[in-house]
Amino acid sequence: MNVITNLGEKRRKKQWKFERNMLRSLSIEEMRKDVNEQFFDQLIGAETVSKLYLVDFCLDIGIDAYLLGSEYGRFGYYGETAEQVQTRCKDELDTFITQTASQFTAWFTLTEKEKDIQYERSKAFINRWWNKGFTEGERRYRLRLH
Repeated sequence: MNVITNLGEKRRKKQWKFERNMLRSLSIEEMRKDVNEQFFDQLIGAETVSKLYLVDFCLDIGIDAYLLGSEYGRFGYYGETAEQVQTRCKDELDTFITQTASQFTAWFTLTEKEKDIQYERSKAFINRWWNKGFTEGERRYRLRLH
C-alpha cells in the first residue's frame, strides 16, 4: 500500500514541476491586457470592485486553460492537430467557458443577446489561451524540456 501512495506523490510532484516550468513561459501582463481587451473595452460602466474581481477571475481561468492546453501538448507532439486534441478536453473547456460567462452574468444585468455575446467572448478567450498553452507544451515536448 505504501508503494501506491509514493507513486501518487511522485506523479503529483512531476505534474507540479511541469506546471511550474510552463508558467515561467506565461506572461501575466499579456494575459491581463487580453482580458481587458476581450471583456472590458466594450463593457462600459464596469464598477471598480466588479472589474477587479472579474479581471482576477479571468486571469485564473486563463491560467487554468493555458495549463490544460500545455498538458495536452504532448498529443500534438505525437502528431494530432489542436482541433483533434481539443475534443479530448472538451468538457473541461466548456466548464471554463460557462464559468467565465456566468461570472459576468452574475455581476451585470445582461439581456439575452448580451449573454450570448459574453459567452462568445469567453469562448474566444479560453480557446486562445488553451491554444497558446498547447503550442508551448508541444514546443517543450519537441525540445525535450518536459
